[in-house]
Amino acid sequence: LLDPRGSDRWSRMSERIITAVSRTMLGNIAISIICGTIYGVSAWLLGTPYPVVMGVIAGLLDLVPMVGATVAGAILVLATLTQGLTPALIMLGIVLVYQQFENYVLQPTILGKAADVSGFFVIFSVMMFGALLGVIGAIIAVPIIASIQIVMVEVTAERRARMAALRPPGDPPPTAA
Repeated sequence: LLDPRGSDRWSRMSERIITAVSRTMLGNIAISIICGTIYGVSAWLLGTPYPVVMGVIAGLLDLVPMVGATVAGAILVLATLTQGLTPALIMLGIVLVYQQFENYVLQPTILGKAADVSGFFVIFSVMMFGALLGVIGAIIAVPIIASIQIVMVEVTAERRARMAALRPPGDPPPTAA
């Protein structure tokens, strides 16, 4: 349905978008594996019953952005409460620290590199889409932002090339201040 020039452009963009979405999902799975491992090992060290199952549950629930690791943490704290109040409080501390680490370090770093999006836009998009569309919005936030970025780069490519051709040879490109 497209002319050959538009068809080539769409082919390039769709390939890059599919790659960005795939890499984002793989990044999300990697974060979930890290969560399950940390929660499972912590549960094992604190004597929580069925620590491997707890780690698997935590990893699966962590696939849900923003709230998944919190729900998993609540389950782990309640399960650890069977070992006493002190182990449960230690597990609560581990859950709270890990949650902050995941939200502000792991997600922006891993998902940002996977989708080639800045960490700021990862946090911003997950918060914005999560507030607007709930859990589904938080899941699709980073792939949508990555897709928008790819389309914007492709749409502005010709203009950027024309502007670069106008620049005198040897002049460095202007930087945003």
